[in-house]
Amino acid sequence: MKKKVASNITAEAEHDRQVLQHLDAAVASITPEAFSRYQMLRSLVRTGGNLDWQPGRTDDRLVIFTERVEMLRFLRQHLAQVLKFRPTQMAILYGQESDDQPLQDTVETFGREQEPVRLLIATDIASEGINLHFLAHKLIHFGIPWSLMTFQQRHGRIDRDGQTKRPHIASLWSASQHDTIRGDLRSLSC
Repeated sequence: MKKKVASNITAEAEHDRQVLQHLDAAVASITPEAFSRYQMLRSLVRTGGNLDWQPGRTDDRLVIFTERVEMLRFLRQHLAQVLKFRPTQMAILYGQESDDQPLQDTVETFGREQEPVRLLIATDIASEGINLHFLAHKLIHFGIPWSLMTFQQRHGRIDRDGQTKRPHIASLWSASQHDTIRGDLRSLSC
């Protein structure tokens, strides 16, 4: 978008450039430390946190769902640092897997106790038709879907026939302080 308006010399294009620069600066100011929902997630996944996730155990796997691929990448990068995980301890599913690691291979790896993977971060590509319940009974909705059916489908990945442990599911969102969008949260908390 910036390239498109950069070549245009109209007053409207100059206004657009200024708005985009302001937006860039605003987005750049959102660091992991200032991102409250991410900070809530960090508290949940710490050993002994409310989730009581024990990544040192081979039978305690965690699934995190998010809505956007860019957020999935953010979480993979920052949680790996926080948890001091090696790349083999985290898996991702977002629909663009390479031929080297197809979706079903990732799911099967996540479900084998001898594998080092402890955390799966996924978009809704993983919300239907796959079984994640073999070693996982903990799930976090980091990205909140608008559809209640999507919640149910996500829950069904770990809460299904054969699950031997009680599922533990958490949903994270930040309450907006902005008056014009504050009411949008009501649809999520009903």
